[in-house]
Amino acid sequence: MFCPNHDTRPVSHSIGYCAECLETDSSLMTIALESHKANRRIDKLVHAIPTTGEVVCPDCGNHCRIEEGKLGFCHLRGVEDGEVVERFPGQAIVSWYFDPLPTNCVADWVCPVTRSSLIVDSKRLNNLAVFYGSCNSDCLFCQNASFRQMMAKGRPLMTPQELASSADERTACVCYFGGDPACNPSHSIETSRILNEEKKIRVCYETNGNISSKWLGQIAEVVRESGGTIKFDLKAVTPELYTALTGVSNKVVLRNFKRLAAEGKEREGEFLVASILLIPGYVGVSEVHKLCGFIVDSDPTIPTALLGFHPHHVMRNLPCTSKEHAKAALQTAKDAGLSNVRVGNVALLSDAKYSFN
Repeated sequence: MFCPNHDTRPVSHSIGYCAECLETDSSLMTIALESHKANRRIDKLVHAIPTTGEVVCPDCGNHCRIEEGKLGFCHLRGVEDGEVVERFPGQAIVSWYFDPLPTNCVADWVCPVTRSSLIVDSKRLNNLAVFYGSCNSDCLFCQNASFRQMMAKGRPLMTPQELASSADERTACVCYFGGDPACNPSHSIETSRILNEEKKIRVCYETNGNISSKWLGQIAEVVRESGGTIKFDLKAVTPELYTALTGVSNKVVLRNFKRLAAEGKEREGEFLVASILLIPGYVGVSEVHKLCGFIVDSDPTIPTALLGFHPHHVMRNLPCTSKEHAKAALQTAKDAGLSNVRVGNVALLSDAKYSFN
């Protein structure tokens, strides 16, 4: 399927138009916004960020305005007697597994763990991969959409102590992803502190960056103290495009990235890493130029990964990122002034032919 107005640009059935069309005519956002609502209803999730309630939830960047007796977008918090309450006090919807190092990590080329010895006493070290079953975005291309079922069911549940006890003598690092750890700041911070105190394990976050300012500083402190990284999936700078793809705003994401970039300028090693998913029809050279300009304005030395896209969730009719698209995006990033940029997920790149301007 190609854009009705630009017949060489692939588009998703769930959005209907390409990035340029969405930016120039906001009325064309209708298909995308309805796709978000319809798919969330199918999965028995709150269909949109609540905006009509009198009580504001402070725990993530969406700041849901929740009505009495209703849930927020993340399904983890609601309002009772005029107060925000946790559905699962002291617990989170979460699962975990061991991922042998080196993993397919967004930051693998700058990670101090994967750049050191991964074999100790003839045993390969592991990453504790923590998968949170909740998210404050609704990406139409989500590669881990199983979180939606966890989010709707509200299980499995674990306390920070239970999760931290999963680590063993071969655990070199922990990475929170999902879903997204932005919905579970307190749980991930407490788990990290236990891991850091007991086993000196490096802590990393792979996040959409839609984190409340209430928690951002604490998360950054835990990561810095452990020598880990925060990996921001920036997705898009253009507001209309970001909302079409994710169902939410990118204002908090961009503000948080700027703040962490400023805090990390005097860093030792790498603290903040950016990733950009090269989605055919949506994140082409024009959007990459904007994204990289934003990163350069924050700090041109921030490591940045341009990632190959594979069709998932409700954007399955798109092709994989083409080799030519990735090559052009890499040159654009370098031209913008980034000093540490590379293409990741190279195995996903295809020979597909489409316009990626």
